[in-house]
Amino acid sequence: MSQEKLSLSGIHYYYNGFKALDDVSFSLRENQIMGLIGRNGSGKTTLLKVIANQLLPKQGTVRIEGTSFQDAPSMTRKICLARETLGKTFEQGEVMKVRQVLDIAGTLYENWDAEYATRLIKRFRIDVKKKYPKLSKGMKTTLGIILGLASRAEITLFDEPYIGLDPVAREIFYEELQKDYNTSPRTIIFSSHLINELEGLFERVLIIDEGKTIVNSDVQELKNRYYLIQGRREDIERHAAKFRTMSVETIGALASFSVEAHLDEQTIRDMEKDDIRVSRISLQKLLYHLTERTVNYKTKAGESNEG
Repeated sequence: MSQEKLSLSGIHYYYNGFKALDDVSFSLRENQIMGLIGRNGSGKTTLLKVIANQLLPKQGTVRIEGTSFQDAPSMTRKICLARETLGKTFEQGEVMKVRQVLDIAGTLYENWDAEYATRLIKRFRIDVKKKYPKLSKGMKTTLGIILGLASRAEITLFDEPYIGLDPVAREIFYEELQKDYNTSPRTIIFSSHLINELEGLFERVLIIDEGKTIVNSDVQELKNRYYLIQGRREDIERHAAKFRTMSVETIGALASFSVEAHLDEQTIRDMEKDDIRVSRISLQKLLYHLTERTVNYKTKAGESNEG
């Protein structure tokens, strides 16, 4: 098994007294891809900035291969945070051109691949002579993607890497990412709202809500824990003691139950005999169920627990 590459322990961060991150802890193995999922304002971007050492947490420690930034500030060169904008320094003036941005990137990242960056610039059709502030929102996002890919950083962070991108550009990104990961594997964290498009890439998932961790799990573990159960409601309810119901949607006599359960093969076969279909719940649906405050969970004992 590969070694632990990144670990966070007890991270707290405040904005003007508001707690943006509340005791966040997790770890990632080397060359593992994690999806960072949460609603708007949940703390995803703040967490990525803490990992990239762009924000200093009030409490807690970030470690790369067991070493903290405090012990080795140069560790920052092993991390690339790719966002939809490079920040105020690049936005406020009109001097910096795309070519100069790439030159700067070559000095920041120890594994920078200039040849690969040039190829990506051509494929995404970006004019290197254009001034950065004059780029469209989509082109700024694209440039951030190029920096993330060509950095070949040991830990690469993508924060909403699709803002302003058209469908073709998104497909190019996904294709390049998968090809590059196969040839130059690295530890990657994706923060994204396009969960259905990306969840096939994730090996691990971290779901945060209001700055707190609510799920920290391997994807396979999640698949074995959350299910969508569909059929006649009265038939499903005969099996309801075996799972925890998160939500129920009905059309006439038919129903769709989103549940949390550990269903063995025999239990699934028993439900299928009653013409009940059992499938895995999507990450997008799971995010909704776990963060929607009006949800009323029903436990095996029939007790309610407000979500």
